[in-house]
Amino acid sequence: MKEMDLIGFSILFFIVLGTIAMMTLIFTPIIAVRKSGKGKPPRKISFVVLGMLVFHWVFFLFSGYGLLPTNVADALFMPVWFVLCFAGLCVAMIEFKTNKRFSIPVAGLTTISLLFSFFINGISNM
Repeated sequence: MKEMDLIGFSILFFIVLGTIAMMTLIFTPIIAVRKSGKGKPPRKISFVVLGMLVFHWVFFLFSGYGLLPTNVADALFMPVWFVLCFAGLCVAMIEFKTNKRFSIPVAGLTTISLLFSFFINGISNM
């Protein structure tokens, strides 16, 4: 793969991520305004999955995996990321029926995490 193709793919990838993030930030308040009535609160497992997704992002961004031995970090990073993305997808689908204000940000974060994990996996296999 040429270097220019990789740069083009990276720019396209980050445009898609930015679009998903912006749509998540724009549509969540619109849905919250339309549905001003009291609905069911999110389930506890939904908060747990969202907290684990955020914790995993913070741990990754602050180089938490760099502190672990290489073989342990390699064994944990991708499986944990994919399991959290699957759990986030399940939570977003379940919560969408009862609480759209909670499910849309979870779906956005899960989508960004999944795309980013594919991106990291592709870079690491080069």
